[in-house]
Amino acid sequence: MVQKKEKEKKTVKKRTEETSDSRALKMLKGMAAAYAITCIVFIAYGILLTFTGISEERIPLVALLCTAISSAVAGFDWAKCADKKGIVWGLLAGLVYGVILFWAEAFAGNGIGITSSKCLMLLIAMAGGGIGGILGINMKKA
Repeated sequence: MVQKKEKEKKTVKKRTEETSDSRALKMLKGMAAAYAITCIVFIAYGILLTFTGISEERIPLVALLCTAISSAVAGFDWAKCADKKGIVWGLLAGLVYGVILFWAEAFAGNGIGITSSKCLMLLIAMAGGGIGGILGINMKKA
């Protein structure tokens, strides 16, 4: 009887570890998908800027829209891995997306300075992630 309970505990512990490993992998894939979207949008917009008469004045708008959409994708994927609290997982995904983007921008040469545009980018990333999280947790329930 005691051996059976110990065996059940080990099985539950093993399932929990497998679940957390697969959850972390799914979250990593979600963040990778978000940055893949970001890269595709920026490359496509760069090509459009190069070969058409589109003005460079729209770059900040495109960057913010891309941030919102990409972080929504990350939030959606992160929330699908969760059992509940999709908005929290989405906000967290948006925050992680924004912080990674902040550091990438800092290492690209703009320096580590907190400006209003960077704060706006972080807020938009969190908002997009939150919306994606809400959608992700509700799609899972449907």
